[in-house]
Amino acid sequence: MAISLRYVKNEMEAEDVVNESFVKIFQKLDNFQILDEEKALEKSFKGWIARITVNTSIDKLRAQKTALDLDEVNESDLLYDSVAVTSKLDVSDILKLLDKLPEIQRIIFNLYEIEGYSHEEISKQINIPESTCRTYLTRAKAKLRMLYQQQFGNMENIKVS
Repeated sequence: MAISLRYVKNEMEAEDVVNESFVKIFQKLDNFQILDEEKALEKSFKGWIARITVNTSIDKLRAQKTALDLDEVNESDLLYDSVAVTSKLDVSDILKLLDKLPEIQRIIFNLYEIEGYSHEEISKQINIPESTCRTYLTRAKAKLRMLYQQQFGNMENIKVS
């Protein structure tokens, strides 16, 4: 559920994604490679489930919106600002900041930074050029910095990238 909520904002839609994911998991269970070591098996199985959930989330978003709107790239969007790092930042705070990103930026940020997909994999999955994928990731990071500064202030000059 946590994975699907990173992509789909609406909780009901996220539940649909989870249900669809489990249907796919059970249908494809024969395709999963079973490892001998128990810890490795658990990690690989969780990763396999997470990947199916990510793909199902993206499929749902793709079905809702057949074409992603691409906008012009401004040089000012690519500039970095430094932000203060605080240990008081909660997971819920981070998720709230991510929810404020435009959909395309949120998807690319999640896929790249959280799920570990490459720009090439992301561009193929959501059908955009790799350069556009990189641009949207840069914009997402810049917007997150701006949102962070607005919400938590800038007490120190520590660069977070």
